[in-house]
Amino acid sequence: MERFIFGGISIDGSYTRNRSSLYFINPVVHSSDYKPEFKVFSLDIETGRDGSIYSIGIYFTSKDFEEKIVIMRSEEFPSGYKNEYIKYYQQEKELITQFIYILNYLDPDIIIGWHVIGFDLDFIQRRGNFYNIPLKIGRDLSIPTIKKNIHNNWMCNINGRIIIDGPPTLRGAFYTFENYKLETVANEVLGIGKDIDEKGKVDEIERRFREDKKALAHYNILDAILVTQIFNKLSIIDLVYTRAITSGLTMDRVGMSVAAFDFFMLPQIHRKGFVAPDSDDMVMTHRGSGGLVFIKEPGFYESIIVLDFKSLYPSIIRTFFIDPLSRINSKTDPLLTPVNIAFSRTENVLPSYISSLMNKRENAKKSGDMHLSQAIKILMNSFYGVMGTPLSRFYHPDLPDAITGSGQWFLNLTREYLEERGYNVIYGDTDSVFVQLKKDERENYDKKGKEITEEINNYLNKIVKDRFNLESLLEIEYEKHFSKFFLPGLNGQDSGAKKRYAGILSTEKGDILSFAGMEFVRSDWTILAKEFQYRLFELIFNSMEVENYIKEIVKKLLAGEFDNKLIYKKKLTKPAKTYTKIVPPQVKAALLIDPEGNSIRSIEYIMTHEGPIPLELSPGNIDYDHYIEKQLKPIADRILPFIKKDFETIVFNKQPELF
Repeated sequence: MERFIFGGISIDGSYTRNRSSLYFINPVVHSSDYKPEFKVFSLDIETGRDGSIYSIGIYFTSKDFEEKIVIMRSEEFPSGYKNEYIKYYQQEKELITQFIYILNYLDPDIIIGWHVIGFDLDFIQRRGNFYNIPLKIGRDLSIPTIKKNIHNNWMCNINGRIIIDGPPTLRGAFYTFENYKLETVANEVLGIGKDIDEKGKVDEIERRFREDKKALAHYNILDAILVTQIFNKLSIIDLVYTRAITSGLTMDRVGMSVAAFDFFMLPQIHRKGFVAPDSDDMVMTHRGSGGLVFIKEPGFYESIIVLDFKSLYPSIIRTFFIDPLSRINSKTDPLLTPVNIAFSRTENVLPSYISSLMNKRENAKKSGDMHLSQAIKILMNSFYGVMGTPLSRFYHPDLPDAITGSGQWFLNLTREYLEERGYNVIYGDTDSVFVQLKKDERENYDKKGKEITEEINNYLNKIVKDRFNLESLLEIEYEKHFSKFFLPGLNGQDSGAKKRYAGILSTEKGDILSFAGMEFVRSDWTILAKEFQYRLFELIFNSMEVENYIKEIVKKLLAGEFDNKLIYKKKLTKPAKTYTKIVPPQVKAALLIDPEGNSIRSIEYIMTHEGPIPLELSPGNIDYDHYIEKQLKPIADRILPFIKKDFETIVFNKQPELF
């Protein structure tokens, strides 16, 4: 950190060696672009209802070598018997011993998997402890430390090796899927799925272990291979490595934004004659005010352009020289932000660092290095969050307040500028405004959108120069155009809802129906509800009649034609057994297949007249009235009043209440 080493290094000088270390004499250290060729070990285990390990699948790849191995428990063969890629052992403890031997023999740099820390490695370690077999899989034969951090995320430290877990890594890289099950991601990324369907998965694993161990081995190794193929297709290891050498952190810590900020800031302030407090000394007393949101009346609009501030918070930091050092030195060549918090124009380090990162990102985008571009974007966008969290040693309330307060000021200035010129600004959120074009501007919306952004940028530049004697580094961009647009209301209120809208988006390939925050893009609504909402908007935006469509959907629902579209997919944020006061439907369903309430973290179920029943139990007697009231009606009630229609009147011929 103190020598600004962010990745590989080369060392010049003579050295001596002992058994485990090199000792350099008068070394000269240079930064290096060296990138290692990683050896990758994909791990997947299969377990039984009895809490034991049935098999361990290993798919190992390196620059010029690959190997697939399944260690299978079986009393049918003598221990050590091998058939194809399957090696059989009679005792579970032999599986664990062989796993440790194979891992150390293959000597991987990186271990990957799907929930590989919280499930696979943790399970193997616990079973090893049961047999008094220490999990010595570090490069120095040390035992890994597996635990949850303060955010309830699984962490694992293995000396000399890196672990990259699929789902949290994909989330951290801003990949979005309907859910993060291996089956879902593999289908979307690779176009192939697992060997066993989720429905009845546990029973099928038990059957294969009893009757067809080769089939179980195939299922086991396929999961390990799928993980490797997903990582390769999305270049996950390259992305993580790029984030590591951009932030200075090791590959298994790239998501730790506070640590990345420390890596940059600590050496810089040391050279300015300061030391930072330990993070344990910080007092958690305050948080920033957040981004500004304003909403006009809900309803339908035509010709809406969306204008976005490019990297709003990093640009504010650069414009007003905001960082911890600048705050402390605010009496040296001071300036005031729009919210009257003082910083120094000259004693700062973060603004110039962000400028260099932005230049690197532009160069990366031009050269097609999208991994470097994304790594820099993630790093830059983390700076506000770090300075705004009391968990950081550099936290002070003036820092987030100055950034968010200035952001609100710029957004309000933009709205006022547009409204003074006769535009209807219907929505604004943190770094974007939604503006309705005037009727005579709608035909050439792209041209007008760009003209408006140029006018706003010139206006803001002048304001910042006149009021603060600073150069504004903010830039607002024209992002997109909706030919038709719907802003929903809050339930039972006349005001609009935050971060929710639907519209006909204009693209080069034609108009498409687009949603944000609505049920259509939420994973916890049924397929029926999503399809219903999509078609309803499609009809309304095209000025088509909706009553017959709504009646037909309800009729088919009651006839059982949509039974495969009524599945709820919900997550449990904690073990099912810990829900005591209020037990939601997903927890009730989970307890039916896991009475102990320990293992299930996600569940698929259908609402029946007996309550929520998980798919594994083949639910029948479906409660269709529930789906009408809880899935179709809320979606319709959000839209129909704006076209003077009523769901209950259409479906039940029931007149709406006047009072």
